[in-house]
Amino acid sequence: MASPRAANFIRREPRSADVVQKYQCEPMENANIVLDERPRYMQIQKALEERITAGAYPVGTLMPTEVELTQEFMASRSTVREALRQLSNRGYVDRKQGVGTRVISSATRSNYQQAFTSLEELFQVSKETYFAVLSAEVVRLSPEIASQVDGSSGDDEWILISGVRWTEEGGRPICYVQSYIPKQFLPQIVELTEYQGPFFAFLERQSGMPIEQVVQEIRAVPMPPEFGRHLGLRPGSWSLQLLRRYITARNVLIASFNWHPSDQMAYVMQIHRSRDDDQEN
Repeated sequence: MASPRAANFIRREPRSADVVQKYQCEPMENANIVLDERPRYMQIQKALEERITAGAYPVGTLMPTEVELTQEFMASRSTVREALRQLSNRGYVDRKQGVGTRVISSATRSNYQQAFTSLEELFQVSKETYFAVLSAEVVRLSPEIASQVDGSSGDDEWILISGVRWTEEGGRPICYVQSYIPKQFLPQIVELTEYQGPFFAFLERQSGMPIEQVVQEIRAVPMPPEFGRHLGLRPGSWSLQLLRRYITARNVLIASFNWHPSDQMAYVMQIHRSRDDDQEN
């Protein structure tokens, strides 16, 4: 990717991943959780995660049942089920119907998975992770980038926000992100860079234009060395690049390049047979 000519006006120091947090396992009868802005299932997931890493639930043992956890945390069964699903996605537990939830690791695995079918699920991914802005600048698009961003021939000026998405603040880096935004949003740029949530939701609200579709392209490409350094990768590493264009009836609202380490990213898509197909066959 060619380096754009830029007029830089916001630049921040990257946040260090070397933040060590020590957790103390609470007694099993104490299910109190400090109220915060995170969804309830994430609070429960975090509490269970801390118990696993502290050894309260040893590797190889079964965790309490969904019913027991529902009673302990005074939450709905669907909420507890989602918390356990997140633990499974992070590699802590293995869930089998008729057996239960077994602890298989006291540390999370490095792979990162994405699976969603709607804007609401994309919104949730942004809420469950942490995005650190490194820079925001006005750039003139090269023909190559312009063709990917909005299909134009280039030479237009756009806002480029670059940063790193983390599992959580002080956690593990997930991907390097480049978001291209129409220059019309320049007056809101400071507010946008401080916004902890999906950029597309902020821009949709500011423009008053609802997003009608999201077009996604996935490519295996070399990881730019500068991006790789922020992710702790060696030069010559490869990436799985996800490009998403969020499109309104009028134009492209935002186009984001997400550069994931190729060996740490799995993209999951589920395809369901429609009832009409069943009836035709």
